[in-house]
Amino acid sequence: MLYHSEAGEASTLVRTGTPLNHARRSRKLGPMSHDDRGDAPRVGLFGGSFDPVHNGHLEIADAARRQHRLDRVVFVPARHQPHKADPPQASGEQRLAMLRLAVRDRAGFDVSDCELVRSGRSYSIDTVRAFRAELGPATHLFFIIGSDSLGELPAWKGFGELGGLCTFLVASRPGFPFGELTGGLPAEQVTELRRHAIRDTGNPVSATDVRRRAAEGRPLTELVPASVAAYIAENKLYRPV
Repeated sequence: MLYHSEAGEASTLVRTGTPLNHARRSRKLGPMSHDDRGDAPRVGLFGGSFDPVHNGHLEIADAARRQHRLDRVVFVPARHQPHKADPPQASGEQRLAMLRLAVRDRAGFDVSDCELVRSGRSYSIDTVRAFRAELGPATHLFFIIGSDSLGELPAWKGFGELGGLCTFLVASRPGFPFGELTGGLPAEQVTELRRHAIRDTGNPVSATDVRRRAAEGRPLTELVPASVAAYIAENKLYRPV
């Protein structure tokens, strides 16, 4: 058993459509069958604050799925990212709700609350270990990151082990050119990261932009899905206190 709800029932890694710590068992992301190509199952994990999720995140996930033949992309909102000084502005339950709205009608996208229900800081190594244990050794596990995280990779907890548990997929982010951010990595790792790059992900939208516009009462059209924009407005998120 991985986690427990208030009722003492085991929680699964992927929980869709239920609130945090809901007692009812939700749909489980278990071992997957091989597809028609005969390949092993391919699952991408996409972690982050998602404060809030925006169209740039969705475009990265969609590009990763298409370009690297992923069967599923699982969004994993962090409780508190280790390399960010400030906690998210929206609560974990609010960020989880926005993600569920964003992926509701998108085939192949799922959301996991495993980092939100886990106490302490959200270390990627703990999440990847849990998914590897849940999905088994046959599954090809991928971890999606933005190029803005490349410079931090060597300082990640368990970075050396991560490379043996999953394959990194790096999406380019505006203002963070790939070549200038890999100086702390061995040449062979840089070559591997380039080989698994996610192409054509230059959407300049950022969560900071979304929060700023929301605080100013401006429309969020083309920045977030309509359902997420409605949730932000209804719950008055990111407004000045």
